[in-house]
Amino acid sequence: MGSRGGESWTSTIAAFRSGPTAFLSSQGTSNAFVDGLLQDLRSERLAEPLKVSLLTLLLDYPTLLCPDAKAGQEAAASLLSLFTQLGPAAKHASLRCPLLFATGTLLVATEALRETCPTTREYLALLSQLASDPGSGRGGAAEGALRAAACECLREVDCCSPGLLSGQLGTLCGWQQQEVTRAHQSYALLYSTALRNGVLLLAQGARRGTLGELLVGREGLAWEAAREPKELSPAGLDQLVLMPSPGDLKELKLVVSALLESSYLLSPAAQSHLLWQLAQVVSVVRTQSPAVFKAQLVRLFGTADTGLQHAILQLKAIFTDSLFTAEDESFLLRRLVGLAQHPALPTPATLFHLDCLLHFPENRPLGSGTDEGLPVLLTPGATSGLLPGLFQDQGTVLARLNLMCLVCAESVGPLAERGAGYLLEHVLALGGCAREPPMAELTQCLLNLYRRSCALAPNVINLLDEAWGAAEEASWVRSLARALQELIVGAPVVPGDLGYHLKVLSRLAKEKGIPQARTLRFLQYLVARGQLGDWRSGQTLLSVCRNLMQLGPPPAPALLADLLQAVSLGHGDVDVKDRAHFYYTLLTNLSWEKHGAVLAPGGPLKARTLSASSSASLVADSESFVASLTVHPTEPAPVRLEWVGTSGEAPPPPDPQQDVDDYCRALLEAGSPSRLCLTYRLVHTGAPDPPWDFLLCVELRFSGSDRHYEPVPDVCVPCISAHHPPRTLTLTLQPHCPYPTRLEVSAVYATRDGLTRCSQLGPVEVAFPDLFMPLAVPAWPPEKRGRLFGALWHQLDPGAKEGCAESLTILAVPPEELGAVIRRHFARYVVVEEGADYEIAMSLPPRCHVLLRVQSVDDVARVDIRTDNWKLLPCLNKYLQSLVETR
Repeated sequence: MGSRGGESWTSTIAAFRSGPTAFLSSQGTSNAFVDGLLQDLRSERLAEPLKVSLLTLLLDYPTLLCPDAKAGQEAAASLLSLFTQLGPAAKHASLRCPLLFATGTLLVATEALRETCPTTREYLALLSQLASDPGSGRGGAAEGALRAAACECLREVDCCSPGLLSGQLGTLCGWQQQEVTRAHQSYALLYSTALRNGVLLLAQGARRGTLGELLVGREGLAWEAAREPKELSPAGLDQLVLMPSPGDLKELKLVVSALLESSYLLSPAAQSHLLWQLAQVVSVVRTQSPAVFKAQLVRLFGTADTGLQHAILQLKAIFTDSLFTAEDESFLLRRLVGLAQHPALPTPATLFHLDCLLHFPENRPLGSGTDEGLPVLLTPGATSGLLPGLFQDQGTVLARLNLMCLVCAESVGPLAERGAGYLLEHVLALGGCAREPPMAELTQCLLNLYRRSCALAPNVINLLDEAWGAAEEASWVRSLARALQELIVGAPVVPGDLGYHLKVLSRLAKEKGIPQARTLRFLQYLVARGQLGDWRSGQTLLSVCRNLMQLGPPPAPALLADLLQAVSLGHGDVDVKDRAHFYYTLLTNLSWEKHGAVLAPGGPLKARTLSASSSASLVADSESFVASLTVHPTEPAPVRLEWVGTSGEAPPPPDPQQDVDDYCRALLEAGSPSRLCLTYRLVHTGAPDPPWDFLLCVELRFSGSDRHYEPVPDVCVPCISAHHPPRTLTLTLQPHCPYPTRLEVSAVYATRDGLTRCSQLGPVEVAFPDLFMPLAVPAWPPEKRGRLFGALWHQLDPGAKEGCAESLTILAVPPEELGAVIRRHFARYVVVEEGADYEIAMSLPPRCHVLLRVQSVDDVARVDIRTDNWKLLPCLNKYLQSLVETR
């Protein structure tokens, strides 16, 4: 692209800013435009102000002009080359600072700020070179501005890559102390930002070393911090703790005190930023007292600057009563109340002070502090000056009413009662409720509000919904609706307001008492002018048509049909055209009862009752399409689960060639089955005739109500037939604790008629004995098995192993029946049987063991219990007692 002149670039910049994306599309690619821009920046024919305007495009649209890291790196390299070419000449002073800003913006925005990027290294070296000569005074104000710009660029780089400058805090501190010109502010902010990021990274453990080493560091750039960026949000300060040595703490206090003592030289905005950065540093270093800020607070308590007041409240929110006494808190509240009613302050400042009162950080807050709330010290007497009056700024009336209503509602006494009465009278006077409601005036007021700001459309729609629901407001809301319709269709069409107008017309189209012919002609005018060509406005237009079609009968059906046909033939969006064609077909082929039923919620069910055999093909197609996408509840379920058995995923058994003690330890260390496997048959119980004889894509879903088990995954079965054997399923349960549980079961499946159905099946019950699994005991002689049980019993001794427990229970089972009870319930788990004595060992998932010694004593059975999970004892005792009741 050839070089442009000054007038050509002026018109090009204006065209670009009016529509950046469309402008670049007309140029072919952004590369050609950027190449021409970079080329003409070197031209001597362009004035310096115009070149600054060109650089502003790179500052405002970096990712649009340079969409990837390579393009950003190339553009940044060109700007650096131009910066070097310009030299320190005074005539180029106004261009050098924007060049630094644009270069940094391109590198950061296109993610080219990397250690491997040569342009990045050259740029950071240039910034360090420019900033490394503080206080020299050479070059006058121009060089001072350039040094300040370099510091700002370095600060931006460290904000985007936190900790990148954390190894150079000693160098930055030296620069800040030597600078005595106006650029001192930029040096101070650069140092405080690098200090804050370095300390927070040190507290997170993302940087090695001590605090003292960090403060005196004169190393290179900490690229490891940029490669692994950490989240340094102020919201997580409470979780960061740094405990430095006394010597390092003393050095930090000297640094913070020096920055605070010179902070009065900074602008109010810079002071606020500096205080916030240093507050975060001190809040992380818990051994540093926040009293270091006390002198600054005394100086700033009387300030009227909102930025500094916000900084004070931030300090109070962090340090509370460790920095602010009760007297300080009371003074701050009185100060905020006084400023909130000061007549010389502008409206935004007054609203700021009122909001600070509603979110005041108390020393000992009663609530969470996230919602609006009143400080305890804020009483009706202290805030009486905030009561709304006749001659006060009307822009703050609502905020004053909100605050004073809370004050009077949360207080007791005569002052609160008088204040509440005054507020009620004031509100009634504002709303005109003390006399007959002037409905015409109210309507005109609402129309004026909507005319001024169409963005109030959602609020107007909400007002219409509420008013139509009140019978006493029926006549007024109809007049308001007609007036809104006249306002919208009669006003000049503004593209930015058109979406709001259509939303209001869509709401008005739901009411029968409003003539809709003017609305339809207005929409036809918009369609003919091509002003509803995008998808969003087309969908809103069709929502108006849909609401009109649901009225019975629809108003002006001929106009509505012409409108739908025009949209279906000429709209630019395929989705809008298809939907308009569908509405047009419904309107022209069905009676209003039928297409109203199809479009209404639950339409297929209503339309099915209205369809006739001669003209119902379209409705039937719509019904079948919607029905196929609907899950139909069906009871009773055509399938059920039948329990088959229980098993567990047992670990491999130890080597039986080991001696008894080694085998015992290996048996306990191997653990129990970590999962429980339940085997079921899925039986078809429905009708053997179509469409129920063949169920497809059966999906069983399980939901439990306790937290002792992992969620059970869904089980899918491809098909179930009434004429084939049932399918066998295995449910895998992974318990956290071996407790009984209950799983609710539902089934989703498809039938031959193409419908998807869901049914509720009977629950899956997991009883306590279902969790019992036998230990892997080898086929040893009884004597050796007895020694193994004794070793296991010794291993689960509560006095020798933490977590184990021992218990004793008595079962009312006579000796002649004890054997039958044991064989019926514990046959798989008996390790040793000697006469009427039984030694039983069981494992329960995930890793629990239970040992029972059952002995017949007189007419009862004594059961000694040992387990490595004491939480099992209640369930186990309940189960053992149930054996007696059911024997």
